[in-house]
Amino acid sequence: MTAVAVTVLPRRRLRHVDFVVLAVYWVAIGYLWQSLGTLILPGMVQDLVGPADKGKALSLLEGIGTVMAVVWQPMMGALSDRTRSRFGRRRPFILAGTLGDVVFLAGLALAGSYWLVVVFYFLLQTSSNTAQGPYQGLQPDVVPEDQRGTASGYYGMANLVGVLSGTVVAGVILRIWGPPAAFASIALILVATMLVTVLLVPDRVQPSLSGFPTPGEVVRSTFTTPLQHPNFMWLMGSRLLILMGVVGIQSFTFFFLTDAFFASDRAAATASTTALVGLVVLMAMLATWPAARLSDRVGRRPLIVIGGLVASAGALILLFAGYRGMPEAVLAPVAAVLGVPELVAQILPAGILVGAGLGAFLSVDWAFITDVIPLEQAGLFFGFSNIATAGSGVIARFLAGFLLDHFNAGPRLLQLPGGYPVIFGIFVAWLLMGTLLVLKVRERPR
Repeated sequence: MTAVAVTVLPRRRLRHVDFVVLAVYWVAIGYLWQSLGTLILPGMVQDLVGPADKGKALSLLEGIGTVMAVVWQPMMGALSDRTRSRFGRRRPFILAGTLGDVVFLAGLALAGSYWLVVVFYFLLQTSSNTAQGPYQGLQPDVVPEDQRGTASGYYGMANLVGVLSGTVVAGVILRIWGPPAAFASIALILVATMLVTVLLVPDRVQPSLSGFPTPGEVVRSTFTTPLQHPNFMWLMGSRLLILMGVVGIQSFTFFFLTDAFFASDRAAATASTTALVGLVVLMAMLATWPAARLSDRVGRRPLIVIGGLVASAGALILLFAGYRGMPEAVLAPVAAVLGVPELVAQILPAGILVGAGLGAFLSVDWAFITDVIPLEQAGLFFGFSNIATAGSGVIARFLAGFLLDHFNAGPRLLQLPGGYPVIFGIFVAWLLMGTLLVLKVRERPR
């Protein structure tokens, strides 16, 4: 590509309100995918295909839709790196993608068959990732280097606020008013945060590379350029494995609680899922900010190692959830307050540990990526990082879904339906492997 000489505007120091405005669209992204993936889609899929095939059907749905996310987001980010327009290089993508989200969410809400759900989910992934790649590229455009740790904490916190509200708020809406109202709430939050972003976040950095001459060059450059940066690739491998473990736990919590404890009471299973996943997110929120500040002093890598080990310990609790490991004097009051069986109350520490580990990871994730990439191609590299983000869901749900249905049809293991010890054991292994892999990433001296 031919470089274009440009004058890059200096990045001014950001105030706390600037970080909030810059991060607010993450709230909508977290709300969108958490509410869909954890609460809305599992129930829709089970209603449409029946309980015997729910695991395979959910895996297929996620796989088909997310293939588009993995391919599309990095290409949209790469295009935005080189876009010139009177509105900026990132804003047009964010605006168009969000408006597409609203249309395809309406299609999902009205879909009356499993295959219509698949089609509209695929289209929703396309539109959402049209916005997300350029949005992630917008952030390094305006954040000074010495404020990356602070920015990473804000982004992690905003994402977790979205995930928590997507669990708790969307869960309440779903129980009281049903799926149409839940879909409407997603659309409202997306549009509101999009308007804040495109109207208030400056988008004045000009591209330093000329536009792509052909569509083929977009594909070639997007998927070969990151391979020339080994630190980035090691970090993506670690990110993929850690997120596979966390997303796997979140994705199958509803099925786990239904099959193990609430076989005939979906409302109770939904309430317990909301409580457990909400606890994960709450703990992640509490850990994110102090971990982000600490990373500016001790580095990014130690926080990811600590977070991965803590999350692994939480997943181990789920692996042995069929056994009573705490005295009744402790479990009974907690179970009575929450209105859940004592064995469900016993797995709440799993939520605390997984949440704390996730918070440590998210607190430095954005800053660590920014530290190891060429900033003039931030849209491409952050879009490429979505291969780990979206790919984690594809791999975790695809593999775990088929294993779950297969082993659930057999004998119980560790006092649980047979599929759950199998998939929880796999989630532990992924978390540990991702933790070890980050040791290959070289940090910049501080």
